[in-house]
Amino acid sequence: MRNRFLGLTVIAVVTAACGQTGSLPNPSAPSTLASSANIDDNSAVLGTLAAHETGIFRYQVSLAGVKAEADNGDVVTVTVTRDGTNTFNVATKLASGGGTFVHKSSSGTTLGSGTWVATGLLDFQSYGPGAAENTFGGRVALTVLVTPSANPSIHRPGILEIECLVGNPPPSAFEGIRLNVKDHINFNKPVVPGPTLFIKQ
Repeated sequence: MRNRFLGLTVIAVVTAACGQTGSLPNPSAPSTLASSANIDDNSAVLGTLAAHETGIFRYQVSLAGVKAEADNGDVVTVTVTRDGTNTFNVATKLASGGGTFVHKSSSGTTLGSGTWVATGLLDFQSYGPGAAENTFGGRVALTVLVTPSANPSIHRPGILEIECLVGNPPPSAFEGIRLNVKDHINFNKPVVPGPTLFIKQ
């Protein structure tokens, strides 16, 4: 039941660092998710988030994507589209946009790839404005649908957290992402910080 490919519709949590965005890779093969993980593992983190800012924000990550690692050494790379639809509304809890993912083993073998779509906002904590106009740091938790390109009829829920260190972040904050695919695999360790950013609309 737990060993499935990551090419499913998922609600995910990702934490990403502040910076730029980029184009998306082309999804392809399915991945075998060898690690089981319960989405509730992220509940303690999500419970600390608070919507200190109101309004609509656009979320961005680096052109090459941002990576996170699971306990078994598997790594996921997540990208975000650059078409302007990647937004969330703090008041209404609505979210839109999406991107791609690539799931690789600890040895670097590609296990699968596909797309993800944001379905809602769980919470947003602002770290305050940056030097550039309308830029903000903070941490967002999005519900998403992750779909593998090799099996587009399968959908899995997860949580995607994106975190940016612009503004005045707490000492425990970090730049990067986290993606928890319910009952399949939890990419809970940010790898190399990749630029991310929130832009108030």
